[in-house]
Amino acid sequence: MALADFAAYRDALRAPHSDSLFNIGSTTAAAGRWYAPWATLAPAGAVPTSAVVPTSATLGANGSEGNNGVIGGRVNAMNPGVVLLCDKLSHQGGLSGVTTGAQTTNLPTAALTRYTSAVGVMCMLNVYTQIGTTATTVTVSYTNQAGTGGQTSPAVVIGGTGFREVPRAILIPLAAGDTGFQSVESVTIAATTGTAGNFGVTLFKPITAMIADEQHGVAVCGLISGRMVPGFAELDGTDPCLFMMAMSQSTNIMAAGAVLLTEW
Repeated sequence: MALADFAAYRDALRAPHSDSLFNIGSTTAAAGRWYAPWATLAPAGAVPTSAVVPTSATLGANGSEGNNGVIGGRVNAMNPGVVLLCDKLSHQGGLSGVTTGAQTTNLPTAALTRYTSAVGVMCMLNVYTQIGTTATTVTVSYTNQAGTGGQTSPAVVIGGTGFREVPRAILIPLAAGDTGFQSVESVTIAATTGTAGNFGVTLFKPITAMIADEQHGVAVCGLISGRMVPGFAELDGTDPCLFMMAMSQSTNIMAAGAVLLTEW
């Protein structure tokens, strides 16, 4: 259950809790774009192939089984930016930057086992091996939160500078009126990017955002200190695959810190 009031939140901060440590190593980035360094951290998560549901036991996951709430965090970043804590619900790989038409390799995505209503579940394409220098567009065919299949996302850019590098995360928008992705059935790029590379689909649920607002400074994040949206967040289930995404105001991402997890 959620924390009932401010006093309960204060007590949770004082009570024993676990710290989920993270370290996002130096990554060359395009300012203002999202990166998901799942397979480039230490210990690195494996590049996915077939569609699977990651859990807290999956290599690369932050956190541990049994914690069901986030109450705060600390971020030390090279440059101002945002670190976004998410639950990785389903992922796959093996898609090509040169194949046009609907790609169904290792698709559809695995069925959701957490956040099964699919409301608020987001989709991104993760670049695992660099794709080509030619910019084109991509759409996905998906099933929405109401179980309606055959939905088509708006087209977004893929390929070219800033949209081809490892570990770029290309967010996929929903069609008008939809509120979440239940599954993705296929991915279609409009034209070849020039290099096959390797990219895949990830379905995820954003949990909380921690704001690093000082260069080389430690940002204390929480309901009291601010810099965390929301100030606390409840996890769905006891076996989340927590991971970090990051966005920097500069061309380099480097951040380390901790997320404070507790049980309530």
